[in-house]
Amino acid sequence: MNLKVLKQKLIPILEPYTLDIYSIRLKNEYGERVVEILIDTDTIDVLDLEKIHRSFMDVLDDGDLDDDCYLEISSLGLERPIETLDDLKKAIGAYVYVEVPKYHGNATVISLDGDVMTLEINDKGRFRKIDAKWDQATNMRYAVKV
Repeated sequence: MNLKVLKQKLIPILEPYTLDIYSIRLKNEYGERVVEILIDTDTIDVLDLEKIHRSFMDVLDDGDLDDDCYLEISSLGLERPIETLDDLKKAIGAYVYVEVPKYHGNATVISLDGDVMTLEINDKGRFRKIDAKWDQATNMRYAVKV
């Protein structure tokens, strides 16, 4: 099984939906081998996702997917990770979860100056701003405000 071949066969199926592949990987889950394909979109209609899955299965040849593997295609979702500085630039104004030395929790990204981000946090009912270096942030992702 070649993940690059799977990716090349999926790309034309995603084009009419104007979607891209975020990642494709082989993982072990509950003792089973799973090919996990994440589509780069916040949300997708479950019916469209099913159509993509069926179309993808139709173009696969014998040997493209190992017999002992399951296939999982899903969206990256609303709580997508923020992994690069470019991702962070797109997140300005967004509500996020972040872990930095000064703070662990939800915040709004106010601005980015070089590699220093300004976050607005709710500190026991008081909103305040903190600055943190991008390279000190860990486990940063979009969050859903409830």
